[in-house]
Amino acid sequence: MFMGAGLWAPSLVQAQGFGVYEQGSCAMARAGAAVADGCGDGSSIYFNPAHVAGADRLTVSLGATLIDANGEFTYDYAARPPYTGAEVSLENDPIPVPHGYVTYGLTERLGVGLGTYVPFGLETNWPTRLSDGSYFDGAFEGFKNRIQSIYVQPTVAYQVTPKLQVGGGPVLAISSVELNQALDLSQQATPGGGPTFGELGVPFHTAFAESTLEATNEVGYGANIGASYQATDRISVGARFTTPITVSYEGDAAFEQVQTGLVFPATSPLAQDLPTDGNQDGNPDPTPADLLLAGQFDEGGVLDRYQQQASADGTLSTQTIETEITFPFQLVAGVSVQASEKLLLLADYQLTGWSAFDEIPLQFSQLGDRAREENYDNTHAVRLGAEYDVLDQLTARVGYLHNTAAAPDEVVTPLLPESNRNQLTVGFGWRPIERAELTVSYQLLQQNDRRGRVRSPRAGESLSTDLNQGVYSFGANLFGTTLTLYL
Repeated sequence: MFMGAGLWAPSLVQAQGFGVYEQGSCAMARAGAAVADGCGDGSSIYFNPAHVAGADRLTVSLGATLIDANGEFTYDYAARPPYTGAEVSLENDPIPVPHGYVTYGLTERLGVGLGTYVPFGLETNWPTRLSDGSYFDGAFEGFKNRIQSIYVQPTVAYQVTPKLQVGGGPVLAISSVELNQALDLSQQATPGGGPTFGELGVPFHTAFAESTLEATNEVGYGANIGASYQATDRISVGARFTTPITVSYEGDAAFEQVQTGLVFPATSPLAQDLPTDGNQDGNPDPTPADLLLAGQFDEGGVLDRYQQQASADGTLSTQTIETEITFPFQLVAGVSVQASEKLLLLADYQLTGWSAFDEIPLQFSQLGDRAREENYDNTHAVRLGAEYDVLDQLTARVGYLHNTAAAPDEVVTPLLPESNRNQLTVGFGWRPIERAELTVSYQLLQQNDRRGRVRSPRAGESLSTDLNQGVYSFGANLFGTTLTLYL
């Protein structure tokens, strides 16, 4: 029997429409506007490598951003009993995202550096069951999902002319992924390629297994380059391009049987003459579905032990899986204006190439090959920032950010319930002594509510917004801090 026909319907791409731009608390407090004028704390290795050319000593920066996300899915009133618009809340713990940079000025015109940061990542944890004990529909799309990609970037930057700086370096991406999903018995084919279990009366979204896909420490390669130009004494412009990076994954897919409690009556075409009732007379007996399905897993069931031909082929035993993810390109251009001796104004525009996620291949060693179309869109972001020197040792910063969503309307799911976002930032930098600076920042993420779905298409259905059954709400509080030493 071939099981798992809908397996991994929520493809990896949906775990990747979430970029993490907060790779230094100074730039974070400016809403990420840093491509035309860096912070001098080493974070330019990410935001614009050209600014490393301005390093005049050894600089070491270490820090992290803590992301505290919250969200919920609210069913439409007519979508699920008891028809009261039930709410299901995200169960994420705060997630730390570290960054670290070292830069050094070899000469007045030549700077080098090494940075590590996490520009792409996502974690969404939804409950598998509701308060009444039934499965949350979204668990069949994915209930515990995590993906991250750590970039390691050596950098070289050069002052070409008194006004022009260029810089860049190769990027090594180290990535890990974990996806968990409930499998729906009603969508699976019965033995011999017969009708689906749903066509034989099994209710939609009857969980018979939970699956886990996991791959760790896979690598990909790319580059990050930038340029900066001092147009006038007060105006600078800059640009950065980070190439797309494709990571190929080889990991394990594991499956654990979930007891359904269903029993096929003796009149069902799936009923067996069970060896356990002591009356093997050739006539079918009422047959527990869980007994019939047990042979699909690593540890076969009673029917398997009695060598019954009840599909004991182990198609849902632990097996290898291969796939790949392309982390998108980033193209950023911006301007900075020294409005006064103490006030600096900045603006950036960012284009991110999420359209690279058009299809994700999945190759199982036993379940075969499958693919999922997603057709993500490129996203656009506008970042506005300002900083003001309150005192010689204290700088205040604020910012505003708007960015568009990557996911089309028909693929807004529990893996990434995203929408257009508005974000406000604030922070300060304190330099109590010449050789040390502490920067802190806060970012409020407000996302527009957006309709979405908690299920994949059934047999015969097409992927469309007709499947959307409710509204996703999402937001986050982000806290950043970076300590920089000038040695």
